[in-house]
Amino acid sequence: MGKLSFKSLMSAFAVAFLVWCISCEVCNAREVTNRRSGTAAAATTDDSTAESSLWLWRGPWRTPYFPLPPFPYYRPGTDAPDTKSATSTNGKANPTATPNTPSQTGTATNTSSQTHTNASPTNATGITDTTGGANTSSFTNTSGITNTTGSANTTSITNTTGTKQVYCLQCASFGAKGDGNTDDTKAFQDAWAASCNEEASTMVVPANYVFLVGPISFVGEHCQENIILQLDGTVVAPTDPQAWGDDGIDRWLHFDKLSRFTLQGSGTVDGRGSVWWHRSQSEDLNDDLFDVDDDADVEMDYEDEDIQAKDELSSMPRNKPTAMRFDHCLNVTFSGIKIQNSPNFHLTFDHCTGVHVHDMSISSPGDSPNTDGIHLGNSQDVTIHDATLACGDDCISIVSGCSNIHIHDVHCGPGHGISIGSLGKDHSRACVHNITVQNVDLHGTTNGVRIKSWQGGTGTVYGVKFSNVRVSEVRWPIIIDQYYCDHTTCTNQSSAVAVQSIAYEKISGTYTERPVDLACSDSVPCEDITLSAIDLRPSSQKPPSHDDGPFCWQTFGQLNTPISPPIDCVQIRTRSSNGVGSGQDLC
Repeated sequence: MGKLSFKSLMSAFAVAFLVWCISCEVCNAREVTNRRSGTAAAATTDDSTAESSLWLWRGPWRTPYFPLPPFPYYRPGTDAPDTKSATSTNGKANPTATPNTPSQTGTATNTSSQTHTNASPTNATGITDTTGGANTSSFTNTSGITNTTGSANTTSITNTTGTKQVYCLQCASFGAKGDGNTDDTKAFQDAWAASCNEEASTMVVPANYVFLVGPISFVGEHCQENIILQLDGTVVAPTDPQAWGDDGIDRWLHFDKLSRFTLQGSGTVDGRGSVWWHRSQSEDLNDDLFDVDDDADVEMDYEDEDIQAKDELSSMPRNKPTAMRFDHCLNVTFSGIKIQNSPNFHLTFDHCTGVHVHDMSISSPGDSPNTDGIHLGNSQDVTIHDATLACGDDCISIVSGCSNIHIHDVHCGPGHGISIGSLGKDHSRACVHNITVQNVDLHGTTNGVRIKSWQGGTGTVYGVKFSNVRVSEVRWPIIIDQYYCDHTTCTNQSSAVAVQSIAYEKISGTYTERPVDLACSDSVPCEDITLSAIDLRPSSQKPPSHDDGPFCWQTFGQLNTPISPPIDCVQIRTRSSNGVGSGQDLC
């Protein structure tokens, strides 16, 4: 062969180079096409494939390949797309989505049905934020995914499909500090206002924080339904008198006109009531608002830390607030919360229908005045179960207007037991019916199960059943008192709230004062009182006495064996005249 000229060699090299360039561009075009089309091969690449996909083999050298932005292209000088806005329509993860940056303000849209788990406590989008920056984006969720993060990165979440949305009090936009000293009332109001406008939203009070909150109302009159308040942190009441006004206020955390509302969590509501309790016993503890039992024999302890509370008391308002109060609510669930040290009642439901209270607890000292555990008034269809109640007054009190109440699996003590009443005060009309109390334990309480009414009232209590009640060291396990009076003296009156169709079944345990005390009205006696399987024994700490036996007055009904001790004072017949069926209000 002849020698090749230099010109021939250069021509051959140019042709080879041209062929090589054309082949590279074909590879690049195929790579870009695959990335745009979102094929399964590109969507399911593993880590190693994902790594090599950023490089194309171009001869003996590995040349970096920089992928083009998703279609449509964005030219320099225009707003660059948010790389977090990768859309997946095939139920798979989009491999082009990149970590969020502190300045992103785009919209993340997910149209898949796949469930995403958020592994980062600082991101509510399911996309891990590796920058540590604040995320101020407004995210749209169209995938049916529930956002449940309780982090500081959930300030604004837009819901377009009815899924649950979270409004966290730790967000900077709401301003809660959670340090126990800063007033976070405004933050609670703002978080509620945001949650109120979203159906099925969740307002989160995060754990490991203490929120100082003054008197506040969560009003639901114009709110959406199915709102959840997830209370996992601690909420404390202020002890500064100025927070309550000159005359005080009768509620602290107020829930009004809510429908299909749930309050749940593992948090604590602390009323810090000791600054209200220790008033001088010579003062009137606001008789117009509060019902204090004269059988409590309360002796206040003014030693140690109570001395400071006593000194602070002089400036506290006279009216004491209820810790948590529900008014005019429909279908409410309350679970998991611990309420402690309320200045007055702990938890009340008034004019409510469809209430479910379970797996919760209440705790206050046994000598704290008027600290009823759960108080029901004018409410229907209420269920209370699996609750531990310790307080200074009735563990559960049921007053006029209540019906269809079911209480079971409740532990009470200390306290004044489970009471229906007081009823008929100031000549008022009282109606209570269809009450069931079963499978309850009472330890160290002043009363067991009790019905109490004032003289001069009207109305009726009927259809009440106390079943499988276990008492331990209880002063009076079974009580009907139609002469109830919390003053030194009360005037005898002829009218009374009628009591009829009351059943006591399987009441057992020990008592310290008297096993049965049925004090019924002369003009309106108790009718159809049934006692079955009663087994009450004197406490081993108290020797029996003849004067401490069962007591009955104007009580008519029947006894079903076994009965211990014998209750001979019940008149085994139905009163034929001047009774409930003779001109009395049967409600």
